[in-house]
Amino acid sequence: MSRKSDKFAFVNFSSICSNCGENCCKRFYAVLLPEEEGEFRESSFEVSTRFGNLRAVGSRGGIPCQYLDGEGLCAIYSRRPLDCRLWPVMVYYDFNTGEKIVYLDLDCPAVSSGRISRELIDDIVSRLKEIEFDEEWLKKYTLAPWPNHLVEIARFGPTK
Repeated sequence: MSRKSDKFAFVNFSSICSNCGENCCKRFYAVLLPEEEGEFRESSFEVSTRFGNLRAVGSRGGIPCQYLDGEGLCAIYSRRPLDCRLWPVMVYYDFNTGEKIVYLDLDCPAVSSGRISRELIDDIVSRLKEIEFDEEWLKKYTLAPWPNHLVEIARFGPTK
């Protein structure tokens, strides 16, 4: 069985992120898909939402992601979770329409400075439309505590 994140192996922000002083892995966490929880069981922690808990890896309490190496690069880049792979692209659930909403996170300096190509974003959105997300998981993901400096770039659905 292939992981959902495998469908996004083409996403490689390493050249964009390598000189970033903001380093998202020092500031944010990544929510794990249910299929990823086993792989990251030892390093994950719980994130609470009003619909239940999720598992996550990455920064918390001011401590950077444990997968950052001494140079600030991801030591598990080729097998990173989907949320890490896609960020600054995020998929949320619209509680009013049942649609999936794709956002760009403006907290990413590459987004705010326009360094991520529209072609790459369109390719990510196109492949996201093919992914079946568990609706209950997506609702929890949407409500996970996050700064939410987002701009909508697409929507599709409603979910099944």
